[in-house]
Amino acid sequence: MFRVNILSEFDGERRNNFTLLRLIFACAVLFGHSYPITATGSDPLSAMIVPYPWIGSIAVDGFFANSGFLVTASFQNRGAFDFAISRVLRLYPAVLVYSLLAIFVVGPLAASVPLKTYLDANPLQNLWNAALWNWQYNLPYVFSSNHFAGATNGSTWTLPAELRCYLLVFFLGILGIFEKSYRANILLVGLLILVQGYNILPTFGFEDRALSPVASFLFGSLAWINRRFIPLNPIAAIIAAGMPLAIGRMISWWWFSPALEICLIYIVLVLAYQTKHIDVDRYGDMSYGIYIYAWPAQQLVWSLGQSGLTNALLAFSIVLPVAYLSWRLIEKPALGLRNKLVTKTRGQPSDPPLIVPAR
Repeated sequence: MFRVNILSEFDGERRNNFTLLRLIFACAVLFGHSYPITATGSDPLSAMIVPYPWIGSIAVDGFFANSGFLVTASFQNRGAFDFAISRVLRLYPAVLVYSLLAIFVVGPLAASVPLKTYLDANPLQNLWNAALWNWQYNLPYVFSSNHFAGATNGSTWTLPAELRCYLLVFFLGILGIFEKSYRANILLVGLLILVQGYNILPTFGFEDRALSPVASFLFGSLAWINRRFIPLNPIAAIIAAGMPLAIGRMISWWWFSPALEICLIYIVLVLAYQTKHIDVDRYGDMSYGIYIYAWPAQQLVWSLGQSGLTNALLAFSIVLPVAYLSWRLIEKPALGLRNKLVTKTRGQPSDPPLIVPAR
């Protein structure tokens, strides 16, 4: 018989599966992209839910739901300064290194023109964009013969949305919104309503397809705020897994996305806390590296007549070691720098978070 726990009972529980879930989501995006990149139709998982969102978009929503819960918790557990340092050092170092590798490795390998012509086209603009928050920059003359000609990275459009979500949590936090649950609930629900008219929402109206991920992030924040009232039940999670599709088919397609966003955060939390712990943290959190390097690797290994599965397997064999190196050489040291900065500023190490912070 399954035991029902209240979500708040897991405060302070470090043995969870959030890292594993992020890894699965990153791999799902890679797998989902492999079929359109090879122009071989829909992947087998997405084909099961056509005409609803494909597996990659569901995985992105899962990333944001996961992040909304953990990032909101991180602000309350760490405070504003520690939160800001943590978010900057978690997001920027890896993507800046990725930009350098894209410019000086991927670009020359994939360019259809001589190296001098490629360099004369100012690919360094990509690094400037990365230093700000526009990370979907296509390098000049690359992947000219691919089905997605010129597309350097089809995944990084989500990173500006994620950064904006971090900023939202930061400003709500310093305004004291999270100190009272009723204030947080009113504001977060209000933002969910505004998200439906996406281009009118300040700072978020830059990308229509980010509507669902941002809504998933807000539902994750709501789950943290209301964790004392949320029972976790594996049977309910199983029912929730089929609920969006049932609602979409029986009522209206319009209701599929809201149902998915609500059900997805619940499923994520049940899988994180009420399934057997699989300790992938000993190898590091490679989800971010897999996510940002997957698309260019898939474009590089593409060949005419290639199957989606072959593309996914070839790209994964490249991306996994690159992601591991990114974690060991860039991301983990950056998080170590965070602890030093907080210690230097406050005179003592920062308090450990109640739960493992988001990627």
